[in-house]
Amino acid sequence: MFSLLTKSTTPLLGSISSVFGVIMNAIYNFFNSAFGIESLGTTIIIFTLLVRVLMLPLAIKQQKSTQEMQFIQPQLKKIQAKYKEKKDAENQKKYQAEMAALYKEHNVNPFGGCLPLVIQLPIIFSLFAVLRNIPAYIDKVKNIYLGIYNTITGLTGVNDALLALNKTDLAAEKTAALVPKFDPASTDSIVDLLAKFSPSHWDSFTNTFASVSTNLEPLIEKVHAMNYFFTIDLATRPISGLSDIFTVGALIPLLCLIAQIFVTRTMTAKAKASSTGDNAAADQTQKTMTYMMPLITVFFVSTMPAGLGLYWLTSNVFQLVQQIVINKYVVNKKKE
Repeated sequence: MFSLLTKSTTPLLGSISSVFGVIMNAIYNFFNSAFGIESLGTTIIIFTLLVRVLMLPLAIKQQKSTQEMQFIQPQLKKIQAKYKEKKDAENQKKYQAEMAALYKEHNVNPFGGCLPLVIQLPIIFSLFAVLRNIPAYIDKVKNIYLGIYNTITGLTGVNDALLALNKTDLAAEKTAALVPKFDPASTDSIVDLLAKFSPSHWDSFTNTFASVSTNLEPLIEKVHAMNYFFTIDLATRPISGLSDIFTVGALIPLLCLIAQIFVTRTMTAKAKASSTGDNAAADQTQKTMTYMMPLITVFFVSTMPAGLGLYWLTSNVFQLVQQIVINKYVVNKKKE
């Protein structure tokens, strides 16, 4: 697993991540300078909305292309039925020609609905790279952690103490590491570790370095002010165990579940209304999406830091509004 402060060097994804990192850094600096707000939650929400607005043309194109394909489904099925039992080369050539002519007549690209999605995938992966590596992209965030690092540098036993804190569960003897291959001699590795601390880690950290607690407290308060959004710690998982189901953090996966249900139903309802009613495979796919997507969403946001869940929630709410508007004002023009 890569060091979090090492920016992505993956071809294409690394370049997109760098651009998104610059945007996030600018948003954070603006709110910090203009309003004195040091909130990752605000930055993530504004950043998500901005990216979704930039991706809106692709979403409209994808939805229109999907609607156009649904519109010509009856004619496509007639051609398919016509050549169903004709598998020889000559008839297959005629089949391809009739299909191409139908697509050309209605100005439809059979891959038009997939292309925008393919384009969006590297954008989404790049977004995750930034959100998982925020200190690497937002200078002021990294500087807060560097201030903590500089405060403890040189203290006796600091390396051993950090190694002991590099555990997902401080109470367990054997547990997974917060930062795999953690190197206490590396500044970036230490910042990675600090950026992954839960409230219990910070308590233990303060107790461990009690001799400099007076200098650490204002810096740690800045970290909390930066990470907490409506009392939810964006740096940690919203649900780590059954006991967390009844905490405020559980609102993130719950709200994501509700938003995803509405998004999925809006999409499948529109597809169902436009279908011919005799495509059992498509109907089954829609039913599967209706049930599976919300469950996948809950699993995803429950196992990732709440900051990613906030991004997912904001994105889903935007997509819901977007879907309603596109269905009403863009796609329906086809029928008129």
